[in-house]
Amino acid sequence: MYRYELHLHTMETSRCGHVRAADQVRTYHRLGYQGLCVTDHLHDTYLSLMDCHDDWNECVRRYLYGYHLAKEEGERLGMDIIFGVELRFPENESDYLIYGIDEDWLYRNPFVCRMDHRSFFEKYGNEVLIIHAHPFRNNDTVYYDCVHGLEVVNCNPRHDSRNHLALELAKQNPHLYRTVGSDAHRIGDEGRSALLSEVRIPDSYAMARVITSGNYGLWCPEYDNILKECEAIPHV
Repeated sequence: MYRYELHLHTMETSRCGHVRAADQVRTYHRLGYQGLCVTDHLHDTYLSLMDCHDDWNECVRRYLYGYHLAKEEGERLGMDIIFGVELRFPENESDYLIYGIDEDWLYRNPFVCRMDHRSFFEKYGNEVLIIHAHPFRNNDTVYYDCVHGLEVVNCNPRHDSRNHLALELAKQNPHLYRTVGSDAHRIGDEGRSALLSEVRIPDSYAMARVITSGNYGLWCPEYDNILKECEAIPHV
């Protein structure tokens, strides 16, 4: 089985990231992963910190810096470096992992982070895969009707993501896809979870296809009890 990280940040792009992109890739290579998804933060506050607030092309160019460095190191090591985004909309602090996209998609859709979650789902829901990251961290209201899936287990050791509540929501909504993520920002966060696939996953579109096919496993030893319950939920 090939092992993939679904939720990771780089120091070069995410202001809360503390590990350089190439170092993240080397660490995951050493841990035996075949690949990882770079899902750096994208929301309006980050755009203002980049000092490119109203120049979308420049914002995207800067945003991609961490991903490009990770991909360069991944190509050297023979790893699959997958492009993703962790979006936040202005209305609240909920975060959404987006797969099934590429760099051109981001350039073609300016300031998507200034939309609201429902408008984003209505416009892009048939085009991309939307996974609610750590749905109950800092939140009690989850707009589960505007996503395709839930990060049922977030394995970051420094946050209380209340994964048990995400599991209960998944049980109540078995049509939603379930994922895990290490949510790696710092040394010590990495390699805590993985998506397990029988096939290699070369890019974000392939990752979206694997998740929607249901042909994958989930791994996170710290929350193995939750994942066992998660596996018992039939996808309908």
